[in-house]
Amino acid sequence: MTFPCLVESYLRLLWTVISLILGWNVAGAGAGTGLYPGPYFPSWQPRNITVHQDTVAYLPCTVMQLGDKSVSWVRQHNADMLTVDHYIFVRDQRLSVHYTPDTSTWTLVIKYVQERDAGTYECQVSTEPKMALLVHLNVIVPQVEVVGAADKYVQLGSTARLQCTVSSTVQLPDYIFWYHSDDRLLEYSHPRLSIATARRGGQGSEMSVTSTLTVTDARESDGGNYTCLPSNLHPATTRLHVLTDEHPAAMHTGAGRLGPPPSVWVLLLPLMLLV
Repeated sequence: MTFPCLVESYLRLLWTVISLILGWNVAGAGAGTGLYPGPYFPSWQPRNITVHQDTVAYLPCTVMQLGDKSVSWVRQHNADMLTVDHYIFVRDQRLSVHYTPDTSTWTLVIKYVQERDAGTYECQVSTEPKMALLVHLNVIVPQVEVVGAADKYVQLGSTARLQCTVSSTVQLPDYIFWYHSDDRLLEYSHPRLSIATARRGGQGSEMSVTSTLTVTDARESDGGNYTCLPSNLHPATTRLHVLTDEHPAAMHTGAGRLGPPPSVWVLLLPLMLLV
């Protein structure tokens, strides 16, 4: 239990003892008859919420001794009234409000969170003057990328290394899977493959994790799309081209096709000179 909670519990106990000594009826106390004269926000509730884009954001607001007052959620930057009690006042199906009687908590729920949803939200109580609790929503856009160009080239029989980096996350993924086309790559079933994971940062610095897929003795069948898929995040894809000795020019053209053979140019050259 945090220090503010201990103080609050102590004050409540002290008020109860004083009430019992003076003969006040606290057993049936309602709104405005406890330690506070009316509705109040407990000091322990969170004021900053951070979520990933496309996930669900839960913004809680606990109001004690509410009585007959209403609770509203307002988006601060444009003063939009989002909800009043259980009613939604905007045409956004992503928004809803959930009330938990046991804790007297009104939670604003935002599904499929976008960057534009970031900002400060006010939980207002219809007292006079109005009471407001500010909750700030941070929306993080995770970065998942395969390092380097979208198309990668490797010579037949050589080693290919693909690196997938995950950064700008609230929490690093529990795992990163690799797929070749639609087949998940497992080291024990692919002896020429190895997967290594390295983490960087922590303790206040930005964290990232890199998964490296190594393919030794590359074969033509190793060519195709490779996808890295972190847990609870979007995938990233690259395409591997395995070049044979007969087609080295594909590495430079990126098209995997060669021009006409030399014999064709020998036939065309005299005609070009005559023009």
